Amino acid sequence: MPVPQTLTSDLMARLFDPRTRRMFAALWALAWLGIAALLLSPLPAAGPTHSDLLAHFLLFGGMAFATVSFSHRAGQLAGLTLATIAAATALEFAQWLVPYRTFDLTDAVANALGATSGYALALVVLLLWIRPADPALRARRLARI
Repeated sequence: MPVPQTLTSDLMARLFDPRTRRMFAALWALAWLGIAALLLSPLPAAGPTHSDLLAHFLLFGGMAFATVSFSHRAGQLAGLTLATIAAATALEFAQWLVPYRTFDLTDAVANALGATSGYALALVVLLLWIRPADPALRARRLARI
């Protein structure tokens, strides 16, 4: 059953509301606090070497992708992706200071690859769905015609 057009347009209109975008940005920042707590908590039992690479990839891919919820410009998304990579790498280095944790270069690479993949997916969503639905951009396009 197709989604009614009014429901879709109402959801998209909310996506452009500054309050909604601020809320998503706050949730993203809160998620960073949770990730830092998770990655910097001492773990007495370690799994097999490199068993968590997929988790690192998906975690930071998700963080980079989530930026499209509050940032609707490609340049901002790229900057937030670089910030995601930098923060993920800093957290990996900070694990040296935590008992039972160590810095792992392969984890840092998985973090960066995940963030880059999340950015690519966010860019696709931005260009194919969000930007075409942006009322301000639509008004400018119609004014040119």
